[in-house]
Amino acid sequence: MEIQKEEQFLEDIVRVPCPSCGSQLLYTAKGRSLKCQHCGYAESVNNANDKIVEQNLSEAANKVVDFVPEEIGKKVFDCNNCGAKFMVEHDKVKVNCGFCGSSNVNLEAYQHNYIQPIGIVPFYISRDEAEKQFVEWISRGWFHPNSLKKLAKLDGLHGIYIPFWTYDAQTVSDWQGEAGFYYYETKTLRVNGKMQTQQVRKTRWVYRSGNLNHFFDDVLVVASGGLEQREVQKVMPYKLDELVNFDARLMLGWESEVYKLEVDKGYQVADSIMDDRIRNMCSAQLGGDTQRNLKVHSNKSDQTFKHIILPLWICSYNYNGKSFRFLINGQTGKVNGQKPISWIKIAILVFAFVLFIAGVVWLRESGVFR
Repeated sequence: MEIQKEEQFLEDIVRVPCPSCGSQLLYTAKGRSLKCQHCGYAESVNNANDKIVEQNLSEAANKVVDFVPEEIGKKVFDCNNCGAKFMVEHDKVKVNCGFCGSSNVNLEAYQHNYIQPIGIVPFYISRDEAEKQFVEWISRGWFHPNSLKKLAKLDGLHGIYIPFWTYDAQTVSDWQGEAGFYYYETKTLRVNGKMQTQQVRKTRWVYRSGNLNHFFDDVLVVASGGLEQREVQKVMPYKLDELVNFDARLMLGWESEVYKLEVDKGYQVADSIMDDRIRNMCSAQLGGDTQRNLKVHSNKSDQTFKHIILPLWICSYNYNGKSFRFLINGQTGKVNGQKPISWIKIAILVFAFVLFIAGVVWLRESGVFR
């Protein structure tokens, strides 16, 4: 009986028929609803978040629920070019990697088991809005090739749900160091045969020590195989208070990446992020105009994690044999990307500057400026 209920549940996830005409419902960012592309029927998304709870990091292997993409009508592809693993609809035939633009992808023909996400932020930015952002961004900037504007017509924009880990931890840190305070002394010096007074800056060093207690809430680490932390950081933050319970129906019609960075490896990234922030906070406590010999010793406890997926628009394009990428935060619309430089335009600017300097020198030597 339980098996029959589970099979029916999975069938209902893969197949969400429109109650009006029977066609498949898909999630649309415009209106933030499950919508029928045939008759226009729309169904609101459930905004409940009661299942988004922390999991004990030390018991991660025993606490999580396996997630099998094939059971929600997804196929997992592996990109031979950049190594990303991503999910697409089960009936999709032609696939291009949204992370690098390559078509060199293989279908993985075995079952997959992953930690199931417990929270999701649905796409807020629609394809039309993302394309508008891309057109504006690709056309912006004088130092880039004019031919880049033609790329605005390319159909290379992918809306992809990206896997993330979030980590919480209680930290206690002891620190010590020296704070330097600037002061000035007036000295009389001989300059070109004349006596002149000058202000000379000096530093008074003061030893200080202290203690810092801080709780880290939802340190966000990207678990992607196709994107790096520093790259995604540029389109953050995400508004995690808008997370809703994971619902596979919100992924209908959208690509999704499965995580490559395991939960324990992700914590190592989070640990480094926390250490950097702790050091900055201790540095602020130390104070002074300058500092030296700051040493920080930290203990972390009560570490927990969550697995969530967040929306991102990605466009990968090639220019003169090189790959470039453009990202849009699918929730807030924040943009960042890479664009090639036109060295011809830079050379023209440098040449014009040299001509300007040469003209000023000539005018001075000719007696115009005296």
